[in-house]
Amino acid sequence: MNALGLLEKQVMQKRAVAGLPRKVEALDRLNSLSLLLNQGLAWVASGSLLLMVLVVVGNALLRAVYAPFPGATEIVGWLAAVTGAFGLGYTQVNRGYVELDALVERLSPGLQKAVRCFVLFTSMIFFALVVWQVIVYGLNVARNGNLSETMGIPFYPLIFLVSLGFAGLTLAICVDFLKEFNGGVNR
Repeated sequence: MNALGLLEKQVMQKRAVAGLPRKVEALDRLNSLSLLLNQGLAWVASGSLLLMVLVVVGNALLRAVYAPFPGATEIVGWLAAVTGAFGLGYTQVNRGYVELDALVERLSPGLQKAVRCFVLFTSMIFFALVVWQVIVYGLNVARNGNLSETMGIPFYPLIFLVSLGFAGLTLAICVDFLKEFNGGVNR
């Protein structure tokens, strides 16, 4: 057995003693769920963006020929909300955000990990609260029977869709936090 094989065997034995295979397996499953959910939401977001473009262009063409489509502004607003919310988790998963770490990179590795864990944990809690409050808001809108102004359509289902987008973001942040907490695997 070569040195690399022996080292791999020792690492696996240490993981088995520490109970890490179950943790790693559970984290892998959670990561797969996050990827699947957020990629699906990203596909819906891209379809929503395409529909937004079609509505805007179609409305402009109708305006030039006959009359604008009533409610186009409402529809574009709803589609924009879905596009923005559904793209959040995908952006987190793929690190598509701007990260300002000029101060953190000067800290010791242990302190860097602590700061990253703190930021991820507080972000996870914050966005979980956002999901909860958006659902509460959606329930209130549904209970009150609010309708859109121009088209007279109940719009509370779109509020729940926005909460789904934030839930995808929360799940992605949770996975990143667990990876960072369990050894900084996400970098």
